Amino acid sequence: MTNLDFVCMQTAQAMAGIPGDRAEKENLATKALGVLHENGPYGMVLYLECQKGTVAPKYTEHLVNLCGKETLPKSIPEVPAAHDFQSVTGWLQHAAADLDTYLFIKRLWQQALTYTRYHCKATGGESPSSE
Repeated sequence: MTNLDFVCMQTAQAMAGIPGDRAEKENLATKALGVLHENGPYGMVLYLECQKGTVAPKYTEHLVNLCGKETLPKSIPEVPAAHDFQSVTGWLQHAAADLDTYLFIKRLWQQALTYTRYHCKATGGESPSSE
């Protein structure tokens, strides 16, 4: 049996560890979570693709890789090797052919983004330059 919450925790810690401003990472996770909630995985990937900077593509990469974990159900289509926009949107379209699979991906991503958001918040406070 796979502890899905643990897998989401690992992904969230990796996402929070991406180099960059903590507040910006937290804000991006919050906004991506809102888009995911309202518009689903495809809408969130579109949102992240439109964002500037290096964090958004890394978020997409980590979330897609989350779905490629060997311990997850085999109903999830094999994740694309190259995490470019076209391959990810094609992969999501394939996943959306089965509503249960698509909703499972949405739930995993919601949990990972929620943990990312709070992990960024918990590790915040002072910036290293203020010491």
